Amino acid sequence: MHRLNIKLGLLCTVCAVYANALFWGAFQFDDYNVIVYNARVHTWQAWWNDLGNGIRPLLKLTYTFNWTVNLGSIRNFGTGESNATSFHLTNIVIHLGNVLLVFALTTKFVQHIVPLWNHATALKNIAIIPFITALLFAVHPIHTEAVTYISGRSTSLMTLLYLAGLLVYIIGREKNKRSYTQFLTPLIFVVALSVKETAVTFPLALLAWELSYNNKSRTSLWQHQWPSWLMLFASIIIFIVSDHYVSQMERSAELNTLSGNVATQIIAFAYLMQQWVFPLGLNIDPDLKQAHNFSGLAPQILFLGANIALMLITFRRRPWIFFACAWALIQLFPLYILLPRIDVANDRQMYLVSWPLLLALSVEMAMWLKPKTLMLASAALALTLSALTVARNQDFRSEIALWQSTVMHSPNKARVRNNLGYAYMLDGKKDAARAEFLAALKINPTYYKAKNNLARLDATLE
Repeated sequence: MHRLNIKLGLLCTVCAVYANALFWGAFQFDDYNVIVYNARVHTWQAWWNDLGNGIRPLLKLTYTFNWTVNLGSIRNFGTGESNATSFHLTNIVIHLGNVLLVFALTTKFVQHIVPLWNHATALKNIAIIPFITALLFAVHPIHTEAVTYISGRSTSLMTLLYLAGLLVYIIGREKNKRSYTQFLTPLIFVVALSVKETAVTFPLALLAWELSYNNKSRTSLWQHQWPSWLMLFASIIIFIVSDHYVSQMERSAELNTLSGNVATQIIAFAYLMQQWVFPLGLNIDPDLKQAHNFSGLAPQILFLGANIALMLITFRRRPWIFFACAWALIQLFPLYILLPRIDVANDRQMYLVSWPLLLALSVEMAMWLKPKTLMLASAALALTLSALTVARNQDFRSEIALWQSTVMHSPNKARVRNNLGYAYMLDGKKDAARAEFLAALKINPTYYKAKNNLARLDATLE
């Protein structure tokens, strides 16, 4: 397949599966605090004034762009609230950029492992592997939370820079250009950090790539990677001395003990990997509890152990599986042990994790299926995932639709019931709102938001 045709095909695919998100998607949940009611992203001057005070400046810059320029979309008269269309369009463009980066990175990976292969079927299929990987990345429904949910941009935009930095590093290594590895790569890393702090795992990702490449130039590894590691340590120092980050880290440290954090992340790891494999119950607010010990976690511990064992076993003979396992561990485990999340897990965490898993899947399919069978299997899988993505996008068409879907999967979580009640209240469905607020208080009698919302509702009835 010609590269231009491949890219056009991927563009059309992304547009097709996210078209309903563009035209039906609304502001949701965190979007209101982060964008709609946040005056710091409503004007360029406000963004500039906040530059030295807030966090994630580049992410806020993109919100300011959408809010001010708005790409011709209409403002809601009387509220000053921006229409969400331009925000969704930007998110879709970012996702397309990531799809193209996945295609480029997979091409690099496959080109390098060809000499390791003596598998006749795989060699016949090798040219199609990057396209299959990028196609499945484009349509996987677990990515909807990072694309359709506007606040998910923090993940998708960080991923765009993260993958771009990795690609620049690889090109620099191939061409032995230290300006790429020692200057451009760490520069992109810093820019990614200005979008979302979880980009701190980038140097570990570079290391995982080098190990999976199985090349003979590892002796010069440090010469190319030391600037990125230096930027990592400098960033840690900046986080430590910044009042904004320190306060967040202090709140995180109060949530649990270190052993409790490990137990909680074992739960999160198993849950998220399951969501990726079986994306039938996608949920913006899963009902996962923080663990304080390892009691009852035998299945999750065995799953994590199996992932580590598979990574070690495949290190030399199947580097694509080693890379997928190592990448997943790097992105989902160490960071959150030290800085636990208030929410145990969110589906959008799998956005960055996803592409090496899809790479491994595509390579294994290419090894065992004949060319025609591979094309048919890939097409069937892509169509299935596309249908699930289009269906999931519809849940984001309104707040009521989103929280109705979430209640189906997390019926015993007070915040979910309260959020659905609040959406009903804004829509004038007072009886339905009351029922959800009472359900939230039945689950958690001390949940103050449900109490306050119920009081507000009662006040409107007097």
